[in-house]
Amino acid sequence: MIRKTARLLLRATIFVVSSFLLVAVTLILARAFSLRSGPDLQWWHSEEISAEFNSNETQVITTLDQYLAREDLVFDELQTLVRGNAATLEPRRLNRYRPGSKSNPDKPGQNLNRSMQLYPDIARGGVLLLHGMTDSPYSLRHLASLFLANGFYVLNLRMPGHGTIPAELDRLQWQDWLAAVEIGARHVSSQIGPEQPFYVLGYSNGGSLALKYSLDSLSKEESRTPDRVFLLSPMIAVDPMARFSRWFNWLGHIDYFEQSRWLDIYPEYDPHKYNSFPMNAGLQSYKLTTTVKEQIQGMATRGELRLMPPVLTFQSLVDKTVKTSAVMDDLFEKLPENGSELILFDVNYIRDLGQYVMPEHKRLLSRVMNEGSGKYAVTVVTNRSENDPMVAELRQAAGVPGFVSRNLPYSWPGDVYSLTHVALPFPLHDEVYGLEALDMDSKYPHLGRVQILGESGALILPPALLQRLRSNPFYGYVEERLESVIQTDKKGG
Repeated sequence: MIRKTARLLLRATIFVVSSFLLVAVTLILARAFSLRSGPDLQWWHSEEISAEFNSNETQVITTLDQYLAREDLVFDELQTLVRGNAATLEPRRLNRYRPGSKSNPDKPGQNLNRSMQLYPDIARGGVLLLHGMTDSPYSLRHLASLFLANGFYVLNLRMPGHGTIPAELDRLQWQDWLAAVEIGARHVSSQIGPEQPFYVLGYSNGGSLALKYSLDSLSKEESRTPDRVFLLSPMIAVDPMARFSRWFNWLGHIDYFEQSRWLDIYPEYDPHKYNSFPMNAGLQSYKLTTTVKEQIQGMATRGELRLMPPVLTFQSLVDKTVKTSAVMDDLFEKLPENGSELILFDVNYIRDLGQYVMPEHKRLLSRVMNEGSGKYAVTVVTNRSENDPMVAELRQAAGVPGFVSRNLPYSWPGDVYSLTHVALPFPLHDEVYGLEALDMDSKYPHLGRVQILGESGALILPPALLQRLRSNPFYGYVEERLESVIQTDKKGG
């Protein structure tokens, strides 16, 4: 009887597994065939920049000067590719790889996609800035100016594979980014005194890297632990389906299915951010976030987070790219009582928009405001009242029940119902992504002001790409809170 039962269980298991694999293979092949009818791959989807830094070179490239020298070679190689393929591009088209285009980031005297160093007259601290996936240092340039104005040496570091061609993200690993972060952190530490504050700020995927470096530094004598960690839209968890992107990636190595290696294939009209997105990029984000989550959980269980520096996080309640709930559950609930704070930007409740918000977002907001452990402060930026576009700060100090309200001098722009993952680091006046970019002719296209109406399905661009808010109407509040921390540390020093 036991053997018979075991055989039945084995057969049932084999049937379930076989059925799952059959369904998975069918879905993968169906998507692979559908992608063949989509946009063709261009040279920026297939070329390789051989000079790009990777983690296998950490014994050869150990200093920022060496890293930047390699970056020079990377952009020289990019220019060679641009010149060699210039004849394949349509004239007057908005394309970041067409010389003379407004979208081309290589302007006279500057390329804001490259690593940047800012030096104050007298350094009173140092900060390492880490941009997000598919982004470039441009995304954090406004915050870089804020830290510089407060006397900080600033290193706004370009991650390997970014700011050049999206094909680079088809082959690089998250360990390559972390190796660059370690080089950057060492350099920032060398620019300031041991008693001066050392900060790390990470945006999106850079948030995961900022946490990974900070966690590792707690047990590495050679790595200086940041005095504070600042996070914007941190990538603590992504869609678990990203783990299956490796299957499409493998299939894409067959020439017939080469488009399967790409989740998105769009025109590259954005000067500072890739529009196309390879499967490998999603897979590397999944691997990185999984590693960070497991490390946080393990260190919390063993009591090793007691020396973790305070974490100040800015996060939109609604975020399509990362899981907002993971910021609370997998990060803040695991931190010690160390002065950390979670700042959440609520949705806009003007004109009864609140009744159309997905229930999952309402439930999460309720949890944040009522179910926290009390180990960290919670702030919610929300409408002063249901039909008032002006906003207020509702703040609950760690371990102190009840929220204290403070009116803020900011309001929701008309027809904007929420912030987005990509909006937080950009003020409304940003010349590329700003909703209120100046009307004067600029060197770049005003992508933040693009509003296109028409029939769905007519364009190769998805409506979400044109609809998504690209700048933050409450950016001034982000700067205010960061500056408050800087001034507090200054007084403490």
